Amino acid sequence: MRANQIVMGTGVSIDVPGLTDTQFIQKVFSRLQKIDRKFSTYKSKSEISRFRRGELREQELSHEVRKIMRACLEMEKITGGYFSAWFAGEFDPTGYVKGWAISEVGALLEKNGYTTYCVGIGGDIKARSDSGKVWGIGLQNPLDKQSILGRISAKDIAVATSGIYERGDHVINPKTGNPANELLGITVAGPDIIRADVFATAAFAMGTAGLSFIEDQPGYEALAVDKAGKALATSGMTSLLNTKL
Repeated sequence: MRANQIVMGTGVSIDVPGLTDTQFIQKVFSRLQKIDRKFSTYKSKSEISRFRRGELREQELSHEVRKIMRACLEMEKITGGYFSAWFAGEFDPTGYVKGWAISEVGALLEKNGYTTYCVGIGGDIKARSDSGKVWGIGLQNPLDKQSILGRISAKDIAVATSGIYERGDHVINPKTGNPANELLGITVAGPDIIRADVFATAAFAMGTAGLSFIEDQPGYEALAVDKAGKALATSGMTSLLNTKL
């Protein structure tokens, strides 16, 4: 079964071969809707919005929100501050929550016995297979939306992309406070969707130096395109791609 909905302000796709239970799929989407209601910075009644307005103190936040706060602080430390949920002076966990939401969907699927699946939210993907299924994930060319730079074929992979070619200058370099625009886009692939997502955001903010940062993260590889249209990759990325750069 393949199902699609708009949740968290973006497209969500869930593909589970052999699944026919539509009520269970709706349960999965309901989990995402619950996450959105709690963590959205656009919904005025969300826990995050209430906290940002000062209606809730940190000690009054739910265990789940405080857990995400701690995780964001950990990622800020790991990325040397290039990923920060506080860069604008108030807490905004959206850069972490998307990858975490995908991970939550994967955990829910696996808890119910579905261990071959592909979940995508806003272009970020977690794919897993304990069967003969091999997932193919195309990496879009930021200079041409109708073409891809390559395709990853894998049974267990997480892929996340950060760039300016879809939403413009929306990634801020926390070090300068200015939009990051040295790259057109960067895709990070590795075992964990949360880290892949955070690392993609941080590496994009770093610019071309982001490739070296990813190179130092065990199990993670990256493919970037700079402003001149040149493809840049970490040492192990080409081995993941079916197409030569």
